[in-house]
Amino acid sequence: MRETPTGTCARRIWYLYEWLTNRRLPLPDATKVKAIPILDADQQFALTAATISPRHRILDNLPGTLAFSPLVRRTANLVDFGEKHLDRAAQEFIGKIHPDVLKRAAAFLLLSDSKASFAIEKEAPPAQRAARWAQIIGEAGSRSLSVTELERLQRNAIGDARFVQLGLRTEGSFIGLHDPRSPEPLPDQTYALPEDLPNLVDGIAAYAD
Repeated sequence: MRETPTGTCARRIWYLYEWLTNRRLPLPDATKVKAIPILDADQQFALTAATISPRHRILDNLPGTLAFSPLVRRTANLVDFGEKHLDRAAQEFIGKIHPDVLKRAAAFLLLSDSKASFAIEKEAPPAQRAARWAQIIGEAGSRSLSVTELERLQRNAIGDARFVQLGLRTEGSFIGLHDPRSPEPLPDQTYALPEDLPNLVDGIAAYAD
């Protein structure tokens, strides 16, 4: 920063470092240069209303919060889908269907989707549990997202929780296999550390609101 105090890349890195670490570097505030956005809106989906950081002369157009800020690359396919306004077309189509027919179709699709989800996990749950899961999925979006709400849904989905630890997990997790010659994991995908989960879920909830 001292070598290139007006550099666009340097100011972005400076801002992100202080924002992510909550540590203030021993640097003077940026001079009166043109404020630049963190995200290039031509490359990634960004907020249209950005907040300015006077210290860095940066326009923060990142979505979400420090705890959870999802980034999506702007591609031609995604832009084309957005311009089609498929949500409006779906609402117009659904509006022409009798509510009773729509309700029965939704219930059938939810139950079929629930059975498919269990099949992926190679589970064969009782019909009552599959129906309970479908009902929970059908309630999606009806309440504000929070850790408490997620735990409520978890209790309803599992039913008998005598042999299950409810709540946010307290151990590490991954998808993958184990080395047949040792107990070492061979992960295809790893998940957030358990100690990071409360802050992360709170960030997701704030983003959803």
